[in-house]
Amino acid sequence: MTTVFNISGSLFSRTISLNEIKEIKNAKKPSEIKRLWDRIADWFCGTDKENAKKTLFELLNNDDANIKIDAFNQLKAMASPAFKKAFTYTTTAINDTAFTVNLSIGALFSTGDISTAGETINLSDHIKTFTERCFSQDDDTNYFTQLKKDIPRSKIYFYNANDEKTQFKIEDLSIFENTISEKQKKSLNVALSQIGAIDIIQQINARSKEMPIVGSPSKKTSFSLDEKGNISVEMHLFQNLDAYHHSVYQEHFPDSKYPCLHAKARVNIASNGNCDIVEATLSHPGIE
Repeated sequence: MTTVFNISGSLFSRTISLNEIKEIKNAKKPSEIKRLWDRIADWFCGTDKENAKKTLFELLNNDDANIKIDAFNQLKAMASPAFKKAFTYTTTAINDTAFTVNLSIGALFSTGDISTAGETINLSDHIKTFTERCFSQDDDTNYFTQLKKDIPRSKIYFYNANDEKTQFKIEDLSIFENTISEKQKKSLNVALSQIGAIDIIQQINARSKEMPIVGSPSKKTSFSLDEKGNISVEMHLFQNLDAYHHSVYQEHFPDSKYPCLHAKARVNIASNGNCDIVEATLSHPGIE
């Protein structure tokens, strides 16, 4: 049973629970919480008001980014329809493992930059290889045709046997002329070039209507060759649209929910020439 303090008199009657006393004691910015709550209290109806007040406390007072995001999502869900659009976020950066986001409630409040790993969807069971059309665009005499076009306009990194990373250049292709098979060259041309990125994007979009990758996502690719002749390629795609451009793309992709996405694919090209996509994931910031 919850212990309470009762304060009563001719002008008022008030019950304060121990949980509320704990919140007041731990509040870092009690005046800010009260001021913001007074401004948005009318956004919530009936029984949601008390829950909204507690959730607002978590948003402002908790240092855990994921708890802040969860509180933000809950507040937006509890707000009356007319005020839901006031809950927005921007993503200022995306790296290999995290999104840097800023949560806002209109012009009243923003968290500043916080980092979150977001939420990841595994598509590996659906995306297992490149589609056949990827391998019909190269000629029979030079399997690196597309790759030679793409290397100067993208960043590709190579990890050698000592796990040292260097940026890959066109002249470095000569290393593979007599090292890997013709079939591996053809697969490597797809996996490292824009052909492979476009194919991965199209396969993701066919399976994820709410999270299509649109526009011109940035790409980072790295690969390695082991002593047995097996090649491993890792591809990262980063989509970071502002609110305006996301709204433009929503005219063509009306189900699109997230302006900021991160896709990852890992491709194995075996020494016998077999090419498999062994990992395919899609991540979003986890903000509704």
